[in-house]
Amino acid sequence: MATEPDLHGLRAALLELHRTIVAAERLQQERVVGRTTGAGFLQALVNDFRHQWFFPLTQLLVRLDEATAAAEREGELVPAEELAADARALLAPPDDATAFGRRYVELMQRDPAVVMAHSAVVRALRA
Repeated sequence: MATEPDLHGLRAALLELHRTIVAAERLQQERVVGRTTGAGFLQALVNDFRHQWFFPLTQLLVRLDEATAAAEREGELVPAEELAADARALLAPPDDATAFGRRYVELMQRDPAVVMAHSAVVRALRA
């Protein structure tokens, strides 16, 4: 019998991966345009099409949080297996035929911190 995915562990790993990607994107942007304030970078992160590649990860985190909140609030079941399957489809392994997958693979090749955060997500998906 298969066990239910640990969504708390998965969420923590996904949040760390997201944080690591944002830090890498900020570093890359500051190499090109110079230092940026936190607010300026947030504006670029939200509005600049160059950063939209990782929105699928952001959307996955939002869906996970919304499902967990709805389950707590309304006593619904969390679609844990569906959310874990979506995370696997996005990240394990990333599909380089998609904008997300291409950029994510490039980022993993450039930044060891992203590789470490990715491996934590993969471990959480196996748990």
